[in-house]
Amino acid sequence: MLVSYNWLQDFIDLDQDPKALAEKITRTGVEIADVDHPEEGLKKIVVGKVLDCEDVEGTHLHLTHVDVGEEEPLQIVCGAPNVAAGQLVIVALHGARIAGNEKIKKGKIRGIESYGMICGLQEIGFADSVVPEEFADGIYVFPEDAEVKPGQDVYEALGMDDYILDFDITPNRADTLSMEGVAYEVGAIVNQNPKIEEVVLKEDGPDWTNELDAEVDAKLAPKYYLRKVSGVKIAPSPLWMQRRLWNAGIRPINNIVDITNYVMLLTGQPMHAYDARSFKSGKLVVRKAEKGEKLTLLNDKEVELDPNDIIITNGETPVMMAGVMGGLNSEVEDDTTDVILESAVFDGTLVRKAALRHANRTEASSRFEKGINWDNTEKAINMAAILLRNEAEGTVDEGLIKATDTKREPAVVKTSVAHINGVLGTELKNSEVVALLDRLNFDVEENNGELTITIPNRRWDISIPADIVEEVGRLYGYDNLKSTQPLLAETHGGYSPEETAIRRIKNIVEGQGLMEAISYSLTSPEQAVRYTMDPKPLVQVEMPLNSSRSAMRENLMTGLVDAASYNMARKEKQLHFFEQGRVYDHENDTFNEHEHLATLYAGDTFNENWQHENRKIDFYFVKGQLENLFDAIGLDENKIVYKAAEIDGMHPTRTAAIYLDKEYIGMIGMVAHAVTLADKSLRGSELYGYEIDLDVIIKHLTKGLKSKPAPKYPAISRDLSILINKKLTNAQVENVIKANSGKYLKELRVIDVYEGAHIEMGKKSIAYNLTFLNEKDTLTDDVVNKAMSKITESLENELEAIIR
Repeated sequence: MLVSYNWLQDFIDLDQDPKALAEKITRTGVEIADVDHPEEGLKKIVVGKVLDCEDVEGTHLHLTHVDVGEEEPLQIVCGAPNVAAGQLVIVALHGARIAGNEKIKKGKIRGIESYGMICGLQEIGFADSVVPEEFADGIYVFPEDAEVKPGQDVYEALGMDDYILDFDITPNRADTLSMEGVAYEVGAIVNQNPKIEEVVLKEDGPDWTNELDAEVDAKLAPKYYLRKVSGVKIAPSPLWMQRRLWNAGIRPINNIVDITNYVMLLTGQPMHAYDARSFKSGKLVVRKAEKGEKLTLLNDKEVELDPNDIIITNGETPVMMAGVMGGLNSEVEDDTTDVILESAVFDGTLVRKAALRHANRTEASSRFEKGINWDNTEKAINMAAILLRNEAEGTVDEGLIKATDTKREPAVVKTSVAHINGVLGTELKNSEVVALLDRLNFDVEENNGELTITIPNRRWDISIPADIVEEVGRLYGYDNLKSTQPLLAETHGGYSPEETAIRRIKNIVEGQGLMEAISYSLTSPEQAVRYTMDPKPLVQVEMPLNSSRSAMRENLMTGLVDAASYNMARKEKQLHFFEQGRVYDHENDTFNEHEHLATLYAGDTFNENWQHENRKIDFYFVKGQLENLFDAIGLDENKIVYKAAEIDGMHPTRTAAIYLDKEYIGMIGMVAHAVTLADKSLRGSELYGYEIDLDVIIKHLTKGLKSKPAPKYPAISRDLSILINKKLTNAQVENVIKANSGKYLKELRVIDVYEGAHIEMGKKSIAYNLTFLNEKDTLTDDVVNKAMSKITESLENELEAIIR
């Protein structure tokens, strides 16, 4: 809200710099976003009286002579269409500074000497939105009742000598959306009781209450008052009122509309004035709109009303969208003689939704949606009636219709000085706390430190002890609160062992050249259990945004496949992704979370190179990456077993389940063709990856690899080629070799595999390289030969292998 410093002085005796006051207000809880002084930067702008005005032939210009309080009138060429002799206008003299720091100089226009400029309000800094419509496209003309004379500076007459404080009000402090509310707030800050005048209305017309039957739904409008003023004369409002309106950011319209806006600014109570002819039916109804009803608003915007909109009708047709804007069919017009004033409290939630629904937020709706002072409903309508009598020559008819009149009792809050001191860390005395609350004009009863506080309805934001603590704290001064360390248990920084292990695993995977991806935890029920060996009951979302985000994931592979699709659709075919995150299930009727790690590979093992040594990623490359990870984190490779498995979403013959000490820890393999064919971006691509359960793996971790010096003694390498049944796996062969190789076998690796026409049907040939090493002594051929003999004998006996 824009608050006039000059207007504020009607309530409080202020003798301090407006900017210093703004800083003080901000420090007590209501931020002042800016302090504007409209006069700042302007000079040599005065009132002038147009003595004569002649058209310049062949142009739109006018040649005028203007009295500016000097010995001789000034000759000024003016292009405004509304300039005329006898007017009191704004004149920028030679050397003046107007808006935008533009300097005015004497010069020639169409060969005619011009010694100044007759100005419109916009040209001296007024916003287009506040300039009266009759002066929007021309110069400003002072009204006849303006107490100005030629040569006088215009700043005071136009309210430009004022300071405008921009209150950046949060929704909980809507009590400051009125001058009276601001006066109470500033008065508490500067320790003054604001001068708030009571309204005493003397009715001087006949009783009118039988002319109108008002039916109001108390749920929609708990308070609804009407009053009639007859014989009004529509005219511009007085200059003093226009000054206050445009300094508050509101455009003056006419005396009737301006009075309702003025009363709203003063009391915070939105007002509306109807042309009494709109209710010839003798009926006024406040209800919700019916489907299909339409209303043309005062801004000429036709809206189709919603069944949740509150409307005012004349018993037949809508004449206003309650709390938002009046209808064009009940507008006060130039020939209006009788007006009906409305002052009401409408349901704030319905008003807010209506304003939002129809994109028509107004000063009135912003107040209703945040809350208004129920005690000002009658005061506002009586004040508006007095102003209509004074400024529109109206007669206030006897009688106030109170269609609904729900009472709101003041809130009572009980707390204690000890509680307030305990929260704020202060040592305030009982009398000091009471004095601070007295500054807010609260009714306080104190008994041995126990406080009973009656909150006036103008502060509807206060209802609990915490609110009282806040009020005391901000008035006492946040700067006066002592800085103390909170008394809390000591907390040691660092990561938990589980977090440390997870970070270690991620670092290793990143070191393998993978890029981290982060995907949504929400997915579809189908994808939530895909790529999962043993799906658990799903965690379902009660109100999902859509069906594809209705369940919590049970795997990470789904997100990586989606990431692959996104990238391949943009011609990125070389992919090396990983994701570490949580998966969720509802097993045993409890919500469970598990830490997983998943990877996904596509394309070549290396980027293209000049030697053209490209190798496609396959199952064995990914398995090698995973085994390197297991080695790096210290898992015993002898306890890890890979078994062929069928998993939804994975290739039926290129997928394996992974077990550690017979406990399932994850899976590895190729994404099924059915998945890649279903996605246009993935067609023709082969995606490989693995997903492991870190919750299980972390329990088996050791300290990982340790560096040690290179061996002093040479190793001995032997090759072994065997012919075995095609159904036997490499793991079975390696288990036999390792079990019978003795303690010096250092490394075992496959160097060749062959199946084809040159060997027996149903057989395959595998060649191994075995490396033996004794780190403490020289290894002899005899020891190696004995180990090789035992290995070959065991292979022949246990696997029926043929040594080649």
